[in-house]
Formats: sequence, structure tokens, C-alpha cells
Amino acid sequence: MKKLIFLTLIFVFVMSSIGMCAVPDPNTGMGDIQFGYNYYNLKKTTSGIDQGNTGFNEIYGSIGIGFGYGVYINHLQADGTSYTDFGLNTTPLLPNISLMVGQRQMKSDNADSANKLFCGASIKQDLAVGVAAYATYQKGTQFKDEVIGFTYDMENIQMNLSWKNYDDNNGTTFKGIGGGVNFQF
Repeated sequence: MKKLIFLTLIFVFVMSSIGMCAVPDPNTGMGDIQFGYNYYNLKKTTSGIDQGNTGFNEIYGSIGIGFGYGVYINHLQADGTSYTDFGLNTTPLLPNISLMVGQRQMKSDNADSANKLFCGASIKQDLAVGVAAYATYQKGTQFKDEVIGFTYDMENIQMNLSWKNYDDNNGTTFKGIGGGVNFQF
């Protein structure tokens, strides 16, 4: 019965959210919503062999559920590779540092993979008025995902430029730059 209640709560949180932001917003308040789109042009390398560049399309969003917690979903799609994350993030240490835990459904080289638990951390630091630097690190048993970038804030819109390094479970590495836009409500 406890498992059913726990799974029901996770389902409600996930379905009521719009997703995780690739650009972390550790200060998300109750009901705050953020969603966005990123495009990455990444160099694909498999076992040290260059596979050329591939475009990664990423959509994501998050919603604040109060008390420093947020729920998110994140989906990334590229040629032959995709993943979807569902998770929970919190800010227990400092207001600009967020810890996250979640589950990733991976499809690498068009082969389904089991859902994998992951944990991670993100940090965002203001550099000047409207400009911030951020970093996100997520690690699971079959992948590592790192993003470092800069954001520029306007009213309810945030532009970002970032570098991504993604290692999947088939010995494939994706590295390169990308950019995107976030909408905040």
C-alpha cells in the first residue's frame, strides 16, 4: 500500500509539472512555472571514432511545489538517441544550489533501455544585473550529463548559451555548444 501511495504521489507531481529546466532555477517558489527549449550542435564520438555532428533538441519545464521543492520533466531527442527525465529538486544547502533526484528513460542508438535512477546538482550564480552563470551535473549508472552556461534575463524570458557533455551507456560521447530560451511565469 505504501508503494502505491508513493507512486501515486510521484505520478501526480510529474503530471502536474511541465518539466525540468536545463537552466536551473533553484529559487523556484510555490506555483512558479518555467519551460523552455534548447538546441545543441554536438560532436558525436563512439569508442574514440568521430561520428560527425548531431543536433539535440531539448524541451523542459518545472513547477515549484513549495518549501524549496520543484518537480520537473525534461525530454531530449537526437538522431538515434533520446531520453526523458522525471524528477524532484530541492535547495537544502544554499539558495543558489539545487540537488536533484530522478529517473531517466534512455534510448541510445534506437535501442530501448531500462529506466535508470540518477542524482545530480546544479548551481546558478549572478555575475551582473541580468547575467548569470550556471552548471548542472547529473549521474546515473549508465550515463553522465554535464552542462555549463550563461544566461541573460529579460522580463519573464531568459536566453542561454551553454556547453554540454553527455556520455551514454553505449560508449558514445556528445560534446558541443547550444542555446535556448526559457519562459518563466
